[in-house]
Amino acid sequence: MKTKKKVVRVQQLDKDIPIELYRIEKSVDLFEYEGHYQYDFYQIYWFTEVLIPHKQEIDFVSYPVIAGEIWIIYPGQVHHFDPRYSRGYCLAIDKNYFHSVLFKEAKLRSFIGHGQLKFAVPFHDGQRLEYLHVLMEIEFNSFKRPTVLEQYLQLYFIHLQDLPLLSQPHMTMDDRVYKILQLIEEHYSTQQKNEFYAEQVFLSVKRMNEILFRAIGKTLKQQLQERLLLEAKRLVGYSEDTIQRIAHALHFSDVTYFNRFFKKHTHQTPKDFREQVQKVQDKVSFR
Repeated sequence: MKTKKKVVRVQQLDKDIPIELYRIEKSVDLFEYEGHYQYDFYQIYWFTEVLIPHKQEIDFVSYPVIAGEIWIIYPGQVHHFDPRYSRGYCLAIDKNYFHSVLFKEAKLRSFIGHGQLKFAVPFHDGQRLEYLHVLMEIEFNSFKRPTVLEQYLQLYFIHLQDLPLLSQPHMTMDDRVYKILQLIEEHYSTQQKNEFYAEQVFLSVKRMNEILFRAIGKTLKQQLQERLLLEAKRLVGYSEDTIQRIAHALHFSDVTYFNRFFKKHTHQTPKDFREQVQKVQDKVSFR
């Protein structure tokens, strides 16, 4: 994984095994400590011990790493984390597998999105999760049978849902809202019209926006702009592409329109934002 690039884009090592498990303290050699990583799969970090106070960074925001917390890292999020200063477990889960198997339970549909999702692990719950992690670790390091790993993981998520939620509670959403959010994730840069999304869920534009706003507090336009802006910030802040290439990749008609969009929502030009992110990265590297 080591590289001189600002962001390392990482895929799972073995596409035939949808679940991988690592101990944080044993994966130190896989990472550059100053590196930022963008994964195409879900990750679940359980910090069981913190050796010295430190932070992780997720999409431009820093959070303290605290023992006894479980964090969900979504596919596409840019994550910076120094594994030398904590111990625990990391689960890597293929996103298509995650969606098809784990989203069968309604409560787990709250795992879609980009807000931070984290849980506290009380002592008695930690013991059960520890046993499951050990079972998954034994299976992953020996037979690697997907069906067995799946059974363990489903048990793990049953227990995970019972843990105290430390982040903002996610609203319970029906199938149509969940489908709309999936469509936004797939088409946010290419489809901006309300009608496209309304047709996919067999609703009028008005009704679609009503149920979406009731579930997440945003209209379709607001959600689309928020998702598009997040990707724009990731590319401007962490990639070495020109602003013109980024505008083209996000399907803006020209770079001037992209610059206006970016400044309207961030109050900074893309150039100024990139310089600010670089200064922050330089400070981290210097330390």
